[in-house]
Amino acid sequence: MSKHKKILLVDDDPDIRELISLFLASEPYDIVESSDVPAALQSLSSHGPFDLAILDFWLGQDHAVSVIDKIRSKDQSTPVIMISGGNRRMDLESTAAISDISGAVVFLQKPFQKATLLDAVNSALRP
Repeated sequence: MSKHKKILLVDDDPDIRELISLFLASEPYDIVESSDVPAALQSLSSHGPFDLAILDFWLGQDHAVSVIDKIRSKDQSTPVIMISGGNRRMDLESTAAISDISGAVVFLQKPFQKATLLDAVNSALRP
């Protein structure tokens, strides 16, 4: 029997977290949800290591780069999928570029389709 993959899901919008969890519900994943940077850092400490992280770039007034840094300090090989619907402070192209520089393997612009997310997750988890 295969072991379930553990995914850290961080988004400050509870509806988005619920939707992504529903998208992933048919797959063999254990999902740990967090709503902001402090909660994500706590989840990394108490529930890690993770096989994958799905992070919203903008978390309120904060961004997820510090979460990627913490993930990388624990395990360089953990893939990160960064998602964003943008914000008024930075255009999506800049957000995608920062995500790439920070080590995200995929950047998805919200809104995205279930198939797009599942493809990204399956690709990121492939050995």
